[in-house]
Amino acid sequence: MGYYGVFTIGNQTFKTLFDIGSSDLWVPSQNCTQDSCSIHKRFNESLSKAFNSIGTPFSIEYGAGAVTGITGKDNVLVAGIEIVGQIFGLVQDEFEKTFAKQEFDGIFDIGFDNQSKIHTTTPFSKMVEQKAVTNPYFGIYLQRSNDTGHMGTLTLGDIDTTKFTGNLNYNNVSTYFDEYKYWILNVDDISINGNKLNFKNRQAIFDTGINIVLMPYEDAATYHKFINGSSITDGIYTMPCNTTDHVAYIIGGISYNIDQSDLVTGSDCLSSVQARGEDMWIIGDVFLRNVYSVYNIKDFTIGSAPVSK
Repeated sequence: MGYYGVFTIGNQTFKTLFDIGSSDLWVPSQNCTQDSCSIHKRFNESLSKAFNSIGTPFSIEYGAGAVTGITGKDNVLVAGIEIVGQIFGLVQDEFEKTFAKQEFDGIFDIGFDNQSKIHTTTPFSKMVEQKAVTNPYFGIYLQRSNDTGHMGTLTLGDIDTTKFTGNLNYNNVSTYFDEYKYWILNVDDISINGNKLNFKNRQAIFDTGINIVLMPYEDAATYHKFINGSSITDGIYTMPCNTTDHVAYIIGGISYNIDQSDLVTGSDCLSSVQARGEDMWIIGDVFLRNVYSVYNIKDFTIGSAPVSK
């Protein structure tokens, strides 16, 4: 479930999932006594002189679970960058057992302010507002689990030019009900083994918090018609673990090739493309591992370029 790193809030260090699919910052509260909280680092209000309790209740739902709690305010430090007076969530209840299985303690979201469930400025927006970073964009490079000699990177306020080849190609982010809430791009098409699938007017949310790509049922069925050896059982698509198919996503007129190791997930050879009951696609890490991507919160653009090999 995504890629995580470390940050400090109130002089306490946490492992956090960096997620562009949502817009909130939260950590477990010391008042959360569930197993999923007790096995993780919990925020102790008494250890921070800068902490202020706000106490506004909140609830956040994710695809893999939900959390509830109250809000507080404190100083945040991430990658040497300080945010003064960041409002964040103190989680008191975690629903579903998903969180208990994760390495990370909390979530550090980097979506748009309008999507915040605790109704506050996101940490990155706060960095830009406080001029803690030079530029209003951040860059993401995601490693594969079988990579060696590389680390995934989140570059705040800058671009790591060593992580990609060629030029970044920028595309405008689309609004969601007339507001910027998600990192949404138009997708021109997908090609498989040189065959274009003739997808038209498709839109996709970019989301580092999900490993796969989700499409409406009809689109997922079309995709797998072109995947050699694919099959579906109980609504779940599988395909040969050693697939030799060539897949590319076409965005802004540019084709982005997907490494064949990203076409299949897990030892049971699940396809990295699955179906969902909504029109909007969700493009996760199986695509994002193949590009270096830059997200601009002022120009409302996403830039992409093939990753360096």
